[in-house]
Amino acid sequence: MFYFGTNTKQQLSLELHEEIVEIAALLAKTQKDTQFFVLPTMPLLATMKKMSFGSGLWVGSQRVSGNEGNITGEISAKVIKEIDADLAMVGHAERRGLGEKDKELKSQLKSLQDVELMSIYCIGETTIEKNVENRKKVFFKQLKVLKDLNIKKALIAYEPVWSIGENGTPAESSYVEKSFLAIKAVLKELELNVKDFPLLYGGSVNLQNAKELAALASCDGLFVGRSAWSKDGFRNVYEKAHSGYNTKINKTA
Repeated sequence: MFYFGTNTKQQLSLELHEEIVEIAALLAKTQKDTQFFVLPTMPLLATMKKMSFGSGLWVGSQRVSGNEGNITGEISAKVIKEIDADLAMVGHAERRGLGEKDKELKSQLKSLQDVELMSIYCIGETTIEKNVENRKKVFFKQLKVLKDLNIKKALIAYEPVWSIGENGTPAESSYVEKSFLAIKAVLKELELNVKDFPLLYGGSVNLQNAKELAALASCDGLFVGRSAWSKDGFRNVYEKAHSGYNTKINKTA
């Protein structure tokens, strides 16, 4: 199975959200070897989920609260589950950058686990942690929570901090593959089943690099940003990515 999806931002309009979900749902109905997902801004989550009904498209939340209280402004896993969301994101680099620490991320993952909702868990290194040995230490620290909570399945979104955002630098495919291999090694060290934790790459994914990234031996999918924030953008980047995925499948057929 190939995974392909996008995470929008707070200023993206309702019209563009509808455009993205419309094409994602259409593709989900026809491309059965791909699991599509869209993580819209929270106020539009229920509306986008209704648009996706019957298509197989996953629609999920960009945030979830790890707070067990009843706090104004927080978003509970229980409510996310009640509106039929399919998953929720935890640990995005921008959220970590705003101060979300390991303890809080653990609480968020636990809240999703309690309502049996899948997580897409984001990990990644900073510029000063690029060395492969440093990367592995970072990944171990970030992934250990999955073992601590006995989480059996989750999507792992690998996003180098220096590669995401409008001014991000695309990572070389060889660098990404080395990171994926390091992540797999960590999962094995933690005695987690690698097959239950599909590895997605996100970080300046675009038309120029989607095919090469998707063709990587250890890549199970792509997590795309602004390149997918339109009907044509989503479809065109997916088609490039899927062609890369197909080169892998054809080699093993």
